[in-house]
Amino acid sequence: MATNDALSPELLRILKLFGVISISLVLLLSFFNERRADNTGEMDEFYTTDANRIYFRNLRQPNYDVERRLDAKMDVFRYGKRIADSTQNVLNAAIILNRIKDAAYIYIEPQGNLANENPLHIRWESASGQRGDATFYQGDRFSHLAFLEQVFPLLVLEEPVAFEAKLGNQWIPLLSSVEEVDALRITLKDYFRLIGKEEGLP
Repeated sequence: MATNDALSPELLRILKLFGVISISLVLLLSFFNERRADNTGEMDEFYTTDANRIYFRNLRQPNYDVERRLDAKMDVFRYGKRIADSTQNVLNAAIILNRIKDAAYIYIEPQGNLANENPLHIRWESASGQRGDATFYQGDRFSHLAFLEQVFPLLVLEEPVAFEAKLGNQWIPLLSSVEEVDALRITLKDYFRLIGKEEGLP
């Protein structure tokens, strides 16, 4: 009984002080936390899990040139062995990690004269005679992803595929070298793994 009487006033003061400090600290930190949990259950196709981001940053990032966009809180990854000469007619892609939204986007980066084509028309023919075409309209992340989802299956076929892009009134070869195809194929494969769509990938 004497022990309880001796500890009660001091213990109560310490507990109150600790409680006030803890609550204040939690409230203070919540004002400066830019990351928000998505409790809506409406995560879109661009969402990335912690595990996928860790895998990408630890195992795949060394293969990429990284551009830090501190103002937008985004990191842009471009495959290191791509054709970076901006005067060549090449179709590259960049992975963009949004650190705030836990999301990843894929953006097409046409180079050379292709950068001025909007819309960009491409067509292809496989060695077995299958043909197709696609049109890319410069737009939001959905248009970039939709276009590249059409192209990706062609980059992983066992048979050769000839690509052409419309430049003005003529068609020119596109993705005609192993270097070009590998840069786009590897970037897309890494991207689909990043957003959890790696199932069924070759």
